[in-house]
Amino acid sequence: MRVKHLAEAIILQSIEDLWNENHRENSVKFFSGENFRTCARIAGMDISEQIKILNMLEVLIKDIHKHVKDKKISFRNIPLQSEINGALIRT
Repeated sequence: MRVKHLAEAIILQSIEDLWNENHRENSVKFFSGENFRTCARIAGMDISEQIKILNMLEVLIKDIHKHVKDKKISFRNIPLQSEINGALIRT
C-alpha cells in the first residue's frame, strides 16, 4: 500500500511542477515518458484513467506554453491545481 501512495504522490508532485518554470520541462518529460506509465500502474490506474489524465494535462501544458510564449500568463485560463487534483482523485 505504501508504494501505491508513493506513486500517487509522484504523479501529483509532477502535476504541481507544471506551475513551476524551473521544473516544468522535467514534468512534461515525466508525463510523456515511461515513468508516468509505471507510476500510474503502481497507483492502480488502468489505461483509460491514464489517458484521461494525459488528455487533461495536454490542454493544461498547451495553455501554459501559449501564455508563457505570449508573455500573457493568465491563470483564468489554466485549471486550478485543486481542479486537477480533484479530477485525479475521482478517477
